[in-house]
Amino acid sequence: MDQLRNNPTLRELILGAAVYCALWEAALLIFTDRKLYHSVGLLCGFVICFILAVSMAGSIAVAVTLDEKSARAFTQRKAAIRYLLACAGIIILAVFDFGNPLTCFAGLMGLKIGAYIQPFIHRLIEKIKGVN
Repeated sequence: MDQLRNNPTLRELILGAAVYCALWEAALLIFTDRKLYHSVGLLCGFVICFILAVSMAGSIAVAVTLDEKSARAFTQRKAAIRYLLACAGIIILAVFDFGNPLTCFAGLMGLKIGAYIQPFIHRLIEKIKGVN
């Protein structure tokens, strides 16, 4: 959790993912019948997204201290583990049917959306703090 404490970019990425998932949640609550089923899937997706983001930040922090060959092998191994975790989350939801696997996938996509909107969130936070 030191990554989360010491990495403002990671916090901004997760904030972006949380905003994205909150918008999804609002839409789910308004437009769906099985609200809990869809919400559980989305929440599971967001939790996995959070874990993947922290893991990725930790992997990058370690990889930059390694030589090129070791860094490549290390990051590929960690990326494969993250991919398997994401797939396992969706499969578990599908098999046990306690949450919607599609909304779980939507929650996982929060990682991508969070990465895309992180620069905007960074500028917004700086503006609120009065940095620039």
